[in-house]
Amino acid sequence: MCYVSQLFDIVSKHTDARAHIYADDTQLYLSFSAGSSSSEDHAVQAMQSLVQDIRAWMLRNKLMINDSKTELMLMGTRHQIAKAGIYGIKVGDVDIAPCDSVKNLGVHLDSTMSMNTHISKVCSNAYYGLYNIRQIRKFLDEDSTKTLIRAFVFSHVDYCNALLVGLPDYQLNRLQRILNGAARLIYELPRFCHISVTLQELHWLPIKQRIEYKLILHVFKCLKGLGPKYLCDLIQVKSTRYSLRSQSRVTLYVPRIMHSTLGERAFAYKGPRMWNSLPSELTLFTTLSLDAFKAKLKTHLFGLAYPV
Repeated sequence: MCYVSQLFDIVSKHTDARAHIYADDTQLYLSFSAGSSSSEDHAVQAMQSLVQDIRAWMLRNKLMINDSKTELMLMGTRHQIAKAGIYGIKVGDVDIAPCDSVKNLGVHLDSTMSMNTHISKVCSNAYYGLYNIRQIRKFLDEDSTKTLIRAFVFSHVDYCNALLVGLPDYQLNRLQRILNGAARLIYELPRFCHISVTLQELHWLPIKQRIEYKLILHVFKCLKGLGPKYLCDLIQVKSTRYSLRSQSRVTLYVPRIMHSTLGERAFAYKGPRMWNSLPSELTLFTTLSLDAFKAKLKTHLFGLAYPV
């Protein structure tokens, strides 16, 4: 991380652009008005200028940038992308055309953030894990099978799953079928048997509640100062001038959103909304440790998923 820390100084000189860096993986991004030729031209020039400065810095420091492996993606609604007139940027001697999806730290992001590609990859990897476990199931007891499923199935299903918040049910149902198949494999149940009771016995949260669990946990970590700064900056405690009975409850500010599809899935909006919907005993984060909050949150979401 030390040898790329100077990249932030380079990016800061370009006021239109922002950057995220994780180890040697760097993402540069900026916004523009789709359909406006002046805005689009300015965005292309700004990005090319920034990439040129980074490329020059890397060459001066005897580092190599692989121009052909650089990827460009336009992100927005389908209507915005259809209007956009950006057909590529130049990186070194290579012309980079926009692609439909990119892989970023193990997550496949598509241009409309529908997460179709990512969910398909997760399903493929998880089903492959289930297939391999099924081949040796007769040699395993139930506890060993659970351990393997957590290692080779849940590791895919739960990875970065907070990004899936707000997706339609037909998308989440694809992932839920993986949990159903894993539960049947543990107890060697028939394929079409009713599975809700079995999931409850295993104390597994359904996919929707697993996603909510991860997102709310991120909010809690931000309030505790345990989250990354770029997420902590998006969380604001709502203050009031009045003395209310619920004054001990921590309420977060929910920003207004522009788009009902992408905007309502943003962490800055969805995180505070989910936090504010929690019962009071869970929002008193100053009195709860991380482990205690995890236990109480899972109990709460489990009760919502499987009402008595």
